[in-house]
Amino acid sequence: MARGEGEPSTKRAKVDEAEEKEEEDPLVRRREELVVAAKEARSREDARAERVARRELVTLCGKLEAKNGKLLTRLPPELWQKIIDENLNPNDLLALAMTCRFFREKQKDLGWKLETELNAKYLLKLQKSGNVASHTLGWFRWVCDTLKVLPGFTWSYKSLKVYEGNLVDYAAFQGSVEILRWLMEEKGCEPNGGTWFWAGMGGSVELFEYLRGKGYEFNVMACAGAARGGHLEALKFLRGLDPPCRWDWKTCAEAAQGGHLEVLKWARSEDPPCPWGAWTCQEAAEGGHLEVLKWVRDQDPPCPWSTSTCARAAKGGHLDVLKWARSQDPPCPWNEDTCASAAWKGQLEVLKWARSQDPPCPWDERTCARAAYPGRGHLEVLKWSRSQNPPCPWDAWTCGRAAKGGHLDILKWARSQDPPCPWDATTCSLAAEGGQLEVLKWAFSQDPPCPWDERTCSLAAYRGHLEVLKWARSEDPPCPWNEETCYYAAQEGHLEVLKWLRGLDPPCPWDEETCERATYGGRLDVLKFLRSQDPPCPWNRKTCEGAAWGGHIEVLKFLRGQDPPCPWNEDTCALAALEGQLEVLKWLRLQDPPCPWNSETCADAARGGHLEVLKWLRSQDPPCPWRRSDCREIASPRANQNIVDWIDQREDESDAEDWEYSDNDDVW
Repeated sequence: MARGEGEPSTKRAKVDEAEEKEEEDPLVRRREELVVAAKEARSREDARAERVARRELVTLCGKLEAKNGKLLTRLPPELWQKIIDENLNPNDLLALAMTCRFFREKQKDLGWKLETELNAKYLLKLQKSGNVASHTLGWFRWVCDTLKVLPGFTWSYKSLKVYEGNLVDYAAFQGSVEILRWLMEEKGCEPNGGTWFWAGMGGSVELFEYLRGKGYEFNVMACAGAARGGHLEALKFLRGLDPPCRWDWKTCAEAAQGGHLEVLKWARSEDPPCPWGAWTCQEAAEGGHLEVLKWVRDQDPPCPWSTSTCARAAKGGHLDVLKWARSQDPPCPWNEDTCASAAWKGQLEVLKWARSQDPPCPWDERTCARAAYPGRGHLEVLKWSRSQNPPCPWDAWTCGRAAKGGHLDILKWARSQDPPCPWDATTCSLAAEGGQLEVLKWAFSQDPPCPWDERTCSLAAYRGHLEVLKWARSEDPPCPWNEETCYYAAQEGHLEVLKWLRGLDPPCPWDEETCERATYGGRLDVLKFLRSQDPPCPWNRKTCEGAAWGGHIEVLKFLRGQDPPCPWNEDTCALAALEGQLEVLKWLRLQDPPCPWNSETCADAARGGHLEVLKWLRSQDPPCPWRRSDCREIASPRANQNIVDWIDQREDESDAEDWEYSDNDDVW
């Protein structure tokens, strides 16, 4: 055999040998065993065994990554950048970074952020760009298996906390029946108040049919979402239901904002036409959709407009829209909001044109304050505004906004004028809130120093800026503080800040509101610290109310498990009902004795639009007392027709007086 003929088989043998070694690698085998062990422990709800398996799994994965480290380190930064720029959106980056330790380290080295992107702003941006993310069922499974998915709903921004409502709305936005079915049937998730809007934005008729088959009824936000997304077929489907899905002025406004003229024309051609108002014009103006604005104003009668139309056009920098609006007979009205909006977004050319008119567009102190706005800081706009004759007026908010945004150049310029821009304690408090320590130091170093008050410390605590707090309290005399400082730290879960505040001599004062605020966000670790002190931080019935309102059962268990337990009364059940916290209500009533309730519990369920909660309340033995007519009256103006219909079916149920009553506000 010739030498060259044997090389391929030799190389193949080496590859086979390498693959065989990889298959026999004890680390790989152990990793597979641990994955199975963790899954089995989770299925039998053995939290301790799952933690042990996961802890070993993390260590093992680190060892496996280290074996491949030499190969990974050879990849140049440009390739990593290409991977991120061209292939991965932020949610995929999160998954990769949490799975591959080396990739996470590379992220840190290159200064890339690790953020979740399950928020409304991000999804709207995707929709506008036409690059709607399409995550698979596997990605949703990964989220549920890896992240802490909490019950309820909130739009999370820079947190690894994900709520069930986030996932449901994301699936609806993608228009995936497969994923939504899995979330609802396998994970027990339910649609929330915003789901219909995101389903409309997704525009999937199939998804609406699935939800309809599950017995759900859609509200006005479904039509609004379909209009915003430009999905005419979805809108026609919704309006073709029996009875048709309700719509209101938001449908036309959302279509105008998206520039979807065909959707708008169809909606207005219906009998009766979809209602509209000044919001339609202002949304078209902000989006720069001049053709839409011209069409709606050309109707008979024309769509109404207001000063907001000019303000929104200025905000978006759409000078052509603004010029057209002002050229009409009569011209579209404007006021000080137009100049303030232009300054806010740094639209100097728009501002110059508006002020060049005869008479000029009016302005006030907000123009300068908006030019100094945090996150932007348009010094050129501010300089031009103050150079006019007469100059644009300003007040202390200009310095305050500049301070919060860390725009020291703007602050120095404003204070160097003759006379200087006024400032007050707001400047220091907003600098503290923004964590702008250098700005705060500069302001306090002036002669005379910029004044400050208790809000400086409380807003620093609110944002968790411990270094700002330490510096402010180290001055002579120290920056004043009060109970607000502690309860803001507790509310936002800044435990280290809270420990520092209470570790001083004398400690920062606190009161019952500190415990109450901690319950809003379910800050159990904070609450445990508060109550472990000597003496413990005081509490009252509002502490339980806050936990019930937020749906935090674990917090409630802790509160009621103390000796003596944290007090509660009828308001605890009422607030849970108002927010639709059915699981909380069930737990409250299972206690011995149960948490008291009265007719306000049913009234608040109706007020919040929570039919399932109301049904459960009235199905108990004995049922929660109600005043049927009051519940109907409360639900009707809030467009909760499903609740009104359900109440009307119970005409034979007379109003009941409250059957549980306590002479004391606090029930132990």
